[in-house]
This record gives sequence, C-alpha cells and structure tokens, in this order.
Amino acid sequence: MIALAKKEKLLEGYVYRTPKEENEILTRVGCGTPMGELLRCYWWPVGISADLKNKPTFIRVLGEELVLFRDGKGRPGVLGAYCSHRRANLCLGYVEEKGLRCRYHGWLYDTGGKVLQIPGEPPGGQLKESVHHLAYPAEELGGLIFAYLGPQPARFLPRFDFLAGEGDHYAIIQGFANCNWLQCVENGLDPYHVSFLHGYEGASWSDLGVEPDMSFEETDYGLVYKAFRPTGKAGTYNYREHHLLMPGISCGGSGGRLLEGSGGTPQTSARWSVPIDDTHTMLVRVRFKPGDNPGQFKKGPLTADWKPIRIEPYKEYRESDTPTLGYDLPPVPVTEDAILLDSLPSIADRENEYLSSIVDEGIIKIRKMYLKAIEDLRAGGDPKGVIRDPLGNQLIRIPAYERWVSETERKQLLGIKAR
Repeated sequence: MIALAKKEKLLEGYVYRTPKEENEILTRVGCGTPMGELLRCYWWPVGISADLKNKPTFIRVLGEELVLFRDGKGRPGVLGAYCSHRRANLCLGYVEEKGLRCRYHGWLYDTGGKVLQIPGEPPGGQLKESVHHLAYPAEELGGLIFAYLGPQPARFLPRFDFLAGEGDHYAIIQGFANCNWLQCVENGLDPYHVSFLHGYEGASWSDLGVEPDMSFEETDYGLVYKAFRPTGKAGTYNYREHHLLMPGISCGGSGGRLLEGSGGTPQTSARWSVPIDDTHTMLVRVRFKPGDNPGQFKKGPLTADWKPIRIEPYKEYRESDTPTLGYDLPPVPVTEDAILLDSLPSIADRENEYLSSIVDEGIIKIRKMYLKAIEDLRAGGDPKGVIRDPLGNQLIRIPAYERWVSETERKQLLGIKAR
C-alpha cells in the first residue's frame, strides 16, 4: 500500500510533506516502475501528423527509444529503434509500401513489427518467422499521432472534443522542458502562480489578486479547478474552468482572447506533458475552434514559445566581460513557464517542500490522484480515464472555458446560498 503525503497541523490548515520514497514513485517513468506502468495504460502523442511524410524519425517516450514512420500506404508505425539484426538505428532506414527497411542490411518490418524480408536468406528460411520486432499501436486524431506502449488489448484512444469535435484543429510541438514530466503537469493545475509569474511585472503586490475564490473537484477523467478573480468592474468576476485529464493533459479555454469576432462554443486548448524520460519532457499542444465559432485568430493559432533559458552559477560572468546581474524573463506566459520550470531541480526534491492545504490544494490532490491510480492498477482495476467500452468513447466534451460572471452567478457556482 502506498502511503499518502504526511500532514501536520498548522494553525488554519495543514502543511503537507511528500516523502522521498513517494516522490520516487511519482516521478520515475521507466518500464517496470509503478508510475511507468500506470502511464503505459494511456495513449501518448508522439508526433504531428502533417510532419510525418516519407522518412522515419527517432523518438524517445517513457524512456524507450523508438522510431516513428509512415509506410507507403499512409499508416503510422512505432517500432523499437534498433534493428533486430545488428542493432542499427531504424531511423536511418527506407520507407517502402509495406513498411520500413533497415539501411544497414535491408531487413524489412511492417507497422506491427513483423519481419517481412531478410535479404540473403534462402527460400523457405525460418529466421524471419522466429523474430518479432518491438512494435506499438499507433493512431492519428486531431492532427496528432498517438502511440500506446501498454499491455494488450490496447485501450481506446479517448475522443475528446479538442481532438475529435467538428471544427478546426491545430497541433504543434510547443517545446521541450529539461525536467520531470510531473513538474509540467503540476504547473498546469496551479492557478496561484498566474498572478506572480505572469502578472507581477509592473504591478504592486496589492494589485496582483493572488487569492481567487476557487475549488478543485474530481471528474471522470481527472481534476478540474474553478477559479474566480475580481475584474476592474465592480460585481464582475473572471471565471475559469481548467482541467487536468489523465494521464497528463492540461486543458483550458483562456485562449479565446486570441480570437476576434468570437461566438458560439468557446475554443479550447490542450497541452500534453509527454515524458521523454525521467528528466526531459515534450510539450504538445492542440488548439480547437468549434465549427460554430466564427472567430478569427488575431495571430497564428499556435506558437512554439516554450523557450527555457539555462540558469547556472555565474552565468552573467561567463557570457560577458561587463555583465548585468540577474535574469530577465520575456513577458510571454509560455516562455515564463518554461524558464521557471527549468530553474527547478530536474526532478524536484518534493521531500523539502512545505505545501499549504489551502493554497496547494490542487497539487496535493494531483499527487493523491496518481497514487490512487497506481493502487487501482495494482489491484487489477482500470485507473481513471482509461476507456475499454466503445460506447463510452463517443465524443467526450470537456467544459474548459473562461468567461465573465456576475456576483450572483459566482455565488451560484460556488454553492453559496443567498441570505
């Protein structure tokens, strides 16, 4: 049984401490680790559909080195990177109609890992029948290519509206973080950081509004936070619903500010924190504008703004003979997130954190949710968000949005009864 984080009484609430052993469970993603086995129960985006054409590419997901390719019939495939013959990297191979041919000695594999041909083998040779190369199922949806690295039979790839809904879908590899995947996930469901990291420049502390009315609630697919912030207009609040969908998808609707003439169903944006390995993460984003929304993007719908800068001792002196000390963060929220997360240890030492049961409620719930999911899997059940029944995989609508509400609506949404 996995012990939950320790808690200690602290005046108005509790302070939570995450033991070192628990942090190991939460962060290690390799095959055979508790979290690694959990994360393999889900589909992960590994590429952009439009980018994968007639050449294979080398990828790493959950610590596994793989090759992504599209065969001559247009089918995506994910194979173990190293040829079963002499271990050449298949990313250097040739795409053919039936599959991928190794550049070193010509072994030909199909998308399922079957060896179709071994040049030089005599007719009737049995070698190719005795070899089955590592292969994982791959599917395309919403402009992304997904891979499933878990046990068979494969679960269903969830048909979230931002992937399968009617409308416009835009997909991008937003960037790469030099840190553990969980740090990126937790950043996505941390509403308190917004006022400081993204709003402090040029503002006084009293202007930041760092204490929104908010709640965190479990859903069938993960968690949602509901946050209310005062606006410049009396009696009007900014209301935001932001989701964490298992295994590590941050889904919100604040990108509606990017549209002109918007209306109808609000547009949403989803970001996957894809574990490359224990200390590196790929950020993949999809933006979805529903078909009944007439809005036009003021700029491009997506930008690759995840651009961390390295924080290192005496960096200023290393780079200049006349240095200006300190770090400047460009006022771009995604870039600010990237720089801040890279400034943490590559795997945060959570045993040294002091979490407030009030301010850090969402972070505490995230960790408990993952630990419970690991226990559910060990007990033979399915963790939250895993879909086996096709009837449960119709279009899944995620109500992630941002809008302005009155004081009366705020009280209704918070469940405050009128006096």
